[in-house]
Amino acid sequence: MMTLSLIISGLAVGSIYALIGLSLVIISKATDVVNFAQGEMAMFGGFLSLTLLQYTGMPLWLVVLLSFPMGFALGAIVQLVAIKPVSNASPFSVLITTLGLFFMFNSAAGILWGYDPHPFPSLFPTSPIDFMGINVAPASFGIIGITLGVMVALYLFFEKTRYGTAMRAASMNKRAARMMGIRVAGVATVSWGLAAGLSVISAVLIAPLVFLDQQMMVSIILKAFAGAILGGFSSLPAAVVGCMLLGVLETLFGAHVSTTMKDSFAFVVIIAVLLLRPHGLFVAMQRRKV
Repeated sequence: MMTLSLIISGLAVGSIYALIGLSLVIISKATDVVNFAQGEMAMFGGFLSLTLLQYTGMPLWLVVLLSFPMGFALGAIVQLVAIKPVSNASPFSVLITTLGLFFMFNSAAGILWGYDPHPFPSLFPTSPIDFMGINVAPASFGIIGITLGVMVALYLFFEKTRYGTAMRAASMNKRAARMMGIRVAGVATVSWGLAAGLSVISAVLIAPLVFLDQQMMVSIILKAFAGAILGGFSSLPAAVVGCMLLGVLETLFGAHVSTTMKDSFAFVVIIAVLLLRPHGLFVAMQRRKV
């Protein structure tokens, strides 16, 4: 029973990683950019959500619901203002731009909201519930449920809407997509907005557990990278499974082996995967004819 409780907790942690991992993969597939500022954008969006909650008196559930469009707007603005002007520059220049955004959002959050941790109310009750004879935090089920709901919505968007189809086409072959009349620049903006919206949801879900502060997403973004690489950075479903798996493995390792070594364990796993299967556990290696 103890193991089942740990697995549920691990899936909840992995769900947070999965939302961030999805955002990283969406941007990478759409624009060939690895956004190192994704975690800081999530943190900044979390503070915006807290401000909205404090100064408008809105119910918490509505603020959580609005966190996605707020994040979407934030990501779209960042893409148009900071990324689009350097999109034709070298990949190194774009990389440096995302690192600059990391420090900009981190500093801006400190200036606007201070450097002390801020409590964030939880959507879920704090009293544990009985599940198959074990006590489980309601937040674990809530986080898993919201994450699954977001993934279903993403699947329907990518598979059932014209814009989702256009985004998939642009991620596969930008030149062919342009020839078919798809506005690749618009796809890039929507991709950044979509990714930022997912990231802010993750920040709002994790904030009641760790408090809001400037460093809250640093560890999470690194593990989301790790989980996405573990599953396969070129595939959205593989990245999700990799993040979930990492959350479970990390939790089991911390409970049964060492809590202090738990963070290091995640990256040892990634190094092993990169050495043995660099394309990820759940993605078949593509062979190219030369």
